[in-house]
Amino acid sequence: MPFDLELLLRLKRAGWKVKIYDFERLEPPHVTILFKTRAWRLSLRDGAFLDRGDKWSQIEEAVRAAVEEAWEVLQQQWDQMHPDNPISSQDDE
Repeated sequence: MPFDLELLLRLKRAGWKVKIYDFERLEPPHVTILFKTRAWRLSLRDGAFLDRGDKWSQIEEAVRAAVEEAWEVLQQQWDQMHPDNPISSQDDE
């Protein structure tokens, strides 16, 4: 079951979501930030966006603040959901 970060009601009503999906175990550890049908994938190892062209200026400031405030919780949730691909293991690629 995916993990949903609790956001302010006004952000949820506007269409914002922050999720860690349970089916992404083979991908680099990341959180997905969603706005309606648009998605940004943010690395939980280094905080960089995984997809070219994505940047914080495209995301509501309050969503960024929620992600930053819950950073450790997001990392713990990833590690709990994907113990075979933990945050602490660095990519050797």
